[in-house]
Amino acid sequence: MQHRYFHPVITIASVLLLIGFVLSTATFQAAEPEAAKDESKDATKESKEPAAGPPLESAKIAKATTKIGPLRILVIGAHPADVFDQSGGTMAHHVERGDWVGCVVATTGVRTHDKVISDDMQRNKVVPAAEELTKLIDERAEVKKKEVTKACSILGIRDTDIHFLGVDDVVLLVNEPMIRKLASLIRKLRPDVILTHFPFEDGGLGTAHSTTSQMVLHAIPLAAGVDPGDQTPPHKVTQVYFFGQGASSARAHLWGAQGGFTNDIMVDITDVAEKKIACLDAMESQGYGGAYARKRIETSDGAFGARVRVPYAEGFISLMSTTQYYLPVSPIDLEHSKASDHQGISRRSYRVNVP
Repeated sequence: MQHRYFHPVITIASVLLLIGFVLSTATFQAAEPEAAKDESKDATKESKEPAAGPPLESAKIAKATTKIGPLRILVIGAHPADVFDQSGGTMAHHVERGDWVGCVVATTGVRTHDKVISDDMQRNKVVPAAEELTKLIDERAEVKKKEVTKACSILGIRDTDIHFLGVDDVVLLVNEPMIRKLASLIRKLRPDVILTHFPFEDGGLGTAHSTTSQMVLHAIPLAAGVDPGDQTPPHKVTQVYFFGQGASSARAHLWGAQGGFTNDIMVDITDVAEKKIACLDAMESQGYGGAYARKRIETSDGAFGARVRVPYAEGFISLMSTTQYYLPVSPIDLEHSKASDHQGISRRSYRVNVP
């Protein structure tokens, strides 16, 4: 019988080729279903994705916005000191955070709050003649401008961001020219938030505070549209906060809201209370420095603070309801809610010590 022998090298090579072919085929067959499976997953995922539009708008905004960009905040006060004496601590916080803060002073404030014009003149036997008195009023208005500029610089606000309208404060009524001027400034400065007086402070009568606020509220919708003669594009304001002082009771909870307007926003200003006192000290022309500044920080900001368990706070009244994606809970409130009564009393008992 004739025997055939296979060459060993040829035999091994054939086996290796066969093994390689089998493995490559198996790998291809295994990979093909995985790829198809992944495509199927993607297709399923896409099919389950809700349609874009209003149903997802708030969710997308809330989840994409981890931190609000720098805000633009405009404070509009009737008199020079009004642009900081009820919101100075809050302004300091926002400047420190990197937000833009600007001020508009509506009137000179000389007829109402000035040592020479509104105080010394009461003891004079004769008031100066019209020309001399007008000159003196203008001089005192410049004094107040310098005081306000100094006070605002303490809060970190640049003098170029303070706008003086220079209106006489003797009789301030709601008027169209001033409303248009305010609207023009709003278009130019483009604030997200406006801080101003409560429109019905003291019943809304006989005070430049409420009159200024009412004109601001007229100016806001006017600024949101075009106005012949003003080529600056329209601008819409997001929120208005009214100064709490002199406007309503300090609300600590829901039950305190019965019967009228209440302060619904409280800003803890304890860390910048000394700055606010320094601002008040700068207003020498109306006697705000010294004892008054220290008394006021306790009776006004101290009273607001006591309502929310902090040493000093500034109160505000929101004009618009806010839209949230999550329930808004302040981390400060979360921390304070865990404190004992004695800890809370100890916290509130802190007093700023400025000689």
